[in-house]
Amino acid sequence: MICPRCKNQDPKYFYTFNQITYCRKCINVGSKQIVKNSFNLPKAKIDYHLDYQLTPLQQKISKDLLNRYINNKNTNLKAVCGAGKTEITYEVIKYALNNNHCVCFTTPRKELVIELANRIQSQFSNIDITCVYGGHTKITSGQFIICTTHQLYRYPNTFDLLILDELDAFPYANNDVLQSILENSIKGNYIYMSATMNDNPDLLMTKRYHGHLLDIPKCYITPNWLAYIIAVFKIKANVKNSKPTIVFVPSIKQTYKCTKIFKLFKLKCLECSSKTTKIEKRLAALKNGKLDVIVATTILERGITVDNVQVIVLQGNNRVFNQSTLIQICGRVGRNINHPNGSISIFTPYKTKAIKKCISTIKQDNA
Repeated sequence: MICPRCKNQDPKYFYTFNQITYCRKCINVGSKQIVKNSFNLPKAKIDYHLDYQLTPLQQKISKDLLNRYINNKNTNLKAVCGAGKTEITYEVIKYALNNNHCVCFTTPRKELVIELANRIQSQFSNIDITCVYGGHTKITSGQFIICTTHQLYRYPNTFDLLILDELDAFPYANNDVLQSILENSIKGNYIYMSATMNDNPDLLMTKRYHGHLLDIPKCYITPNWLAYIIAVFKIKANVKNSKPTIVFVPSIKQTYKCTKIFKLFKLKCLECSSKTTKIEKRLAALKNGKLDVIVATTILERGITVDNVQVIVLQGNNRVFNQSTLIQICGRVGRNINHPNGSISIFTPYKTKAIKKCISTIKQDNA
């Protein structure tokens, strides 16, 4: 027996009740009801516009993605943080939609889905996007689906082109159920993208769109109590220079503790975690100078851009700060062409293997 959704074949996960067999491995991912995806073909030619010109490297990778798709080839793309990997998929998306193909752009986290849908909607013309994530599932059919990886159970054998961004992000990474559901949704070809792809990629972008090198983090070997004090001085210096700060901590509990400490030093501070509602408003306050600092879990490690932001990691020895997470955190800095460089400070009682590997990987990408 094979589960039609997650392809599980292990008999210990199957359970039969009232002559209906359930797969307990993926039963918590969505309902059993699957509605056939349908859509109206575009009435006008789909196109896109950018307010800037792609770099020669971006143009080359964009053309390579298109050619590989036309030739029915799957693609693994490694692109460093800030390389502009979303924009280089636009040409292949345009081609697929104009040829009446069904397209999906998927990523593990809801916040990234919302930001991505807004960006693509503003840059494409004559396009109809269906955005699907938990709590936003009234309309699920369409030619162009942007969704979380959890929602892919709705689309078995559906997509001619599936683009997966941040393949190593939680909760998709190391989740064999979500990975099987994603694979089951593809009837054509895929493009997998990440800044921290370990396997040998088919295409590689090691330079940011503005041409500046990635910032290398500085590691401070300090006890935790001293790290808070030094962090306060760093944040205050950033405030004087009109530079916002994001402080990353390993747990939700730590966001509250750290926020209280910073407020004692008269810093305008709020926390962000999976329990925070309207994260976008807090990020907007940081961007607009209404906040000096946001204390966050790894929920902000990917997909967010704050101009001229500086980054601090506290308790960097915690295992939540693995190599890929640290690289993504470092990638929040220097993303804007007007502020292409910044400061990344990792405070830890000792230098972990993940910290060492993060630093050596960034140096290698800069070489």
